[in-house]
Amino acid sequence: MPGPSLPPPPDHASDIWPPPDHADLLAEREEALRELVPWYLGRRRALLFWLAAGLISVGWVAAWAGSRYVGMGDVVSVVLGVFFLAVAVGFVVPSTLAMTSGVRDDLEARERLRAWAGAGRDRDSLARWHSPGRALFWLLPSLLLCCFGSASAARAAAVDGSVRALGCAVVLAGTGALGMAKAVGYYRLVTRELTPAPEADPEGDRPDDMF
Repeated sequence: MPGPSLPPPPDHASDIWPPPDHADLLAEREEALRELVPWYLGRRRALLFWLAAGLISVGWVAAWAGSRYVGMGDVVSVVLGVFFLAVAVGFVVPSTLAMTSGVRDDLEARERLRAWAGAGRDRDSLARWHSPGRALFWLLPSLLLCCFGSASAARAAAVDGSVRALGCAVVLAGTGALGMAKAVGYYRLVTRELTPAPEADPEGDRPDDMF
């Protein structure tokens, strides 16, 4: 779960649209965006995410080297192999747990963003949504990682046949795909804010444009 400082989802449940406290709801929405957007697209979170992926790749290489040394059979090689395997565990396990926790937090924060996006539309709050620099900081490196990792994985599978190269490539491609999905999902939320809102039906029900 994201940190307790993040705003909870809106708890305004009403069958009438706009709700009687629409102005208060938009004010709460703007304040929520002020906190959620910088946290969700934080550059520090991106750097830590990529660092965790890099450590997993290093751990994978160490595990590959350790298994090769252990397979040699002599005492010195086995000792080296055990050392490399221990290094691999020390890198892979904490980094995987950290990345998994980060993805889980991102999913929860994204649901809160979706909930606040569905609470209404307010052109005055566009400044709270628009963070092109932060979004591009996630999107462009993630795109490069995904492309490079996918190309490396295809080459390793088709030419090299190296388990070491294939494992690192899969980690890079998966990391890039997750970062791209995050940035693209955010752009979709912003796009929704920029499109004209459908008119409510004659009975005053909520327009059917929510997520």
